[in-house]
Amino acid sequence: MGKCTWLIHRKKRYFIPFYAFTGYVLLVVLVIWFSGDPDFEKTLPDKRLNDITQLNPIQVAKEIRPHSINDIVEAIRSTSGPISIGGGRFSMGGQTGYENSLHLDMRAFNGVLHLDKEKKQVTVQSGIIWRDLQNVIDKENLSVKIMQTYANFTVGGSISVNCHGRYIGHGPIISSVLALKIVTASGDVITASRTENEEVFKATVGGYGGIGVIAEATLQLVDNVKVERQTKLVDVADYNEFFQNNIRKDTSIIFQNGDLYPPDFDVINNVSWKTTHKELTDTTRVTPEGINYWIEPKLVEIASWGDFGKWARRMFVDPAFYNKEKVVWRNKEASYDVAELEPASREEYTYVLQEYFIPVNNIQSFIPKMKAVYDKYDVNVINVSLRHAYPDKESYLSWADEEVFAFVIYYKQGTDVESRANVKRWTIEMTDAILSENGKWYLPYQPHATIKQFAQGFPNSVKYFEVKNRMDSMQRFNNKLLDKYNPYLTGQIEKEREDIKGYFRDEEQTVLTVPEWYLVFNPKEYADFLEAGNNPSDFPFLASIDEYWKLYDRSLILVSEAYPKNNEYHTMLQVIGVSITMEYAAKMIYENTIGKLFSWFAGNSISEKEQTIIDAQRAYSDFIYHTAWYEFEFLPWIGKVWKASSTRDASWLRKWERTLFFTFEYVFKAGYAQLIEWAAEASYEEPVTNIYLMVSTEENMAISDEIKVINEQGSKKLIGITRWGAFTNTILDLCEKEITIHEIGGNDEIVVSILMDKSQQLNFKNIEPLYESKVVTSDHLMRLVCILPVNELLPFIRHAGRNSIEVEHVFDY
Repeated sequence: MGKCTWLIHRKKRYFIPFYAFTGYVLLVVLVIWFSGDPDFEKTLPDKRLNDITQLNPIQVAKEIRPHSINDIVEAIRSTSGPISIGGGRFSMGGQTGYENSLHLDMRAFNGVLHLDKEKKQVTVQSGIIWRDLQNVIDKENLSVKIMQTYANFTVGGSISVNCHGRYIGHGPIISSVLALKIVTASGDVITASRTENEEVFKATVGGYGGIGVIAEATLQLVDNVKVERQTKLVDVADYNEFFQNNIRKDTSIIFQNGDLYPPDFDVINNVSWKTTHKELTDTTRVTPEGINYWIEPKLVEIASWGDFGKWARRMFVDPAFYNKEKVVWRNKEASYDVAELEPASREEYTYVLQEYFIPVNNIQSFIPKMKAVYDKYDVNVINVSLRHAYPDKESYLSWADEEVFAFVIYYKQGTDVESRANVKRWTIEMTDAILSENGKWYLPYQPHATIKQFAQGFPNSVKYFEVKNRMDSMQRFNNKLLDKYNPYLTGQIEKEREDIKGYFRDEEQTVLTVPEWYLVFNPKEYADFLEAGNNPSDFPFLASIDEYWKLYDRSLILVSEAYPKNNEYHTMLQVIGVSITMEYAAKMIYENTIGKLFSWFAGNSISEKEQTIIDAQRAYSDFIYHTAWYEFEFLPWIGKVWKASSTRDASWLRKWERTLFFTFEYVFKAGYAQLIEWAAEASYEEPVTNIYLMVSTEENMAISDEIKVINEQGSKKLIGITRWGAFTNTILDLCEKEITIHEIGGNDEIVVSILMDKSQQLNFKNIEPLYESKVVTSDHLMRLVCILPVNELLPFIRHAGRNSIEVEHVFDY
């Protein structure tokens, strides 16, 4: 019996710590569960542009949808920064966007202004898509003369890329464009044609939005006729002879293309559409939108299954597809929908186009070179469509100086970083192969060609950029394509940004770093609380935990629709949140039990050891404003506390209770900090210690050790400012200088937190409050987290100073 009693008591000794720890963990879980603000609803607007491939997200400053020419003029004249122009967004290399630009989405500017049935001419607003135009002109039995195969593109976008289609006897669209109405960089509205502003006309068609905004276009139309499909398999070696004898001079052929089958590229399936008087097999006049294309994307996917999929397509799918007789209206055959190609997802893989223009007599020598590049890099080519085009001697960025075959390449690629880099490598090699055959490539796709290759392939680009510089000397009309190849941007200070490591920062970080910085603000509150003579047991630890999780929830919800999810940073914030919850929960339990008990023995004064503990908390709060918390030297402060004299008339019990608790806390933090430091050194690259700004000022910027002038060009300067707390202090010091900030970290918006009395009003028109954050130790103060344009940052700081508002922090991404 005695032995059993001993065992029971022994087990109780282990059970008590186990139960205590379990209860503590349960408390932490419950605190986290009931903290935060999951019902917060505010989200930042999504200002990202992307194209059909989803490979080229671009953050713009503002997006507008003009409905009139006056809207376009007003947008241009009311701003001074870069402008990008977009329509259907089917270009695949950033040709419709530029960072921090004013983006004109032209799709609401989509009217048919005039239709001359006798002359077969139509004037339209540039944002109209081909299908909508086809629905209008089809009623008059008219057709578009030249356009792409798919009818989802806007007219303005098609003119901007100087598109072509499958039309026999024609070149690119410029031959069917009669006149353009253009809004220039100064906001003037001009007309351009072959007889008026001819150079502007030649630069604008195929000019990728660099000359001005195409507002209206007048196009030549043709009659709508019935067409019949005919097909024939032709060996590559015989294709030129076949085309010359059977296609090129046959005026009854409206559409023609040849599908060159991968991976062997040895046979071409010629598909021609000839005028006919036969009965229609499909009476649809224009392909309607909204059709459920369930089989077509699956067939494309099958073709992407390596060599087997391509063999299956060549041997079974195509023969079955082309076996039936087909007679349709021209407008029906010219109004395909890109939806028939759209995969279920583009997250891991996407489908992309490239296009090469090879002189007609050089295709036999080019095809082996093309195949060699594809084989070397294991490119998953789905289809190669050959189209014929006559020369274009008008457009300055013409892709057909002579008669060419266009090789339209449809391929599948991964979306990860390595896959993108691989595409760049093989594209540059392919460009060399194209140039070796005196060919060119199409510019609406990924602009991987080097500047040297571009100059060789498009020698008339010199004329194009001369006209652009004359019409737009500030280079306001810009996009990723023009930004790479525009010689007038070379040497400009904006180009220097690309060579500065860490210059561009993710804009969402200015929001996501708010909860992380709360772990700087709250220790400062704690130090202030102690220095004011308050009892540590009265500090609102629970409210502090709740405030962290509120900031966490609000920050994540704010960026949820405007930016891609940053899983790594979200995880870090969760780890930080759990850590601070565990620390504060432990301190809360202690301070409200043992700490509260010993506070009853405290006298009217505190001991030197307690004062040193308060000094340690202040030193820690000051340190982490500039440096990572785990670099703080915790252990020396333990020594300082223990060495502090004991001359004051203070409670002996309270003094040693505070000393022992502080010692335990700082020993634990020192060990935990060392683990975090080792992990940081092993997991992360060398951090970027500066935030970079582009500013305009005549002032001397070399006024502080925290500011580094990187480059100067006239009044524009690139400067670096030390990150973290020093950044805020430096910005506050600069507020009285005549400085205009254009961007910070490549971004046009930034978050600030301010402290103000709850009775105050924030009367500054260009700032947007995001939410209020509680100052847990004050009943009359509130923290307001706001976002504002970077060019308003210094004016706002001046406004805050005049109105007794404290700018607590500028969140530097």
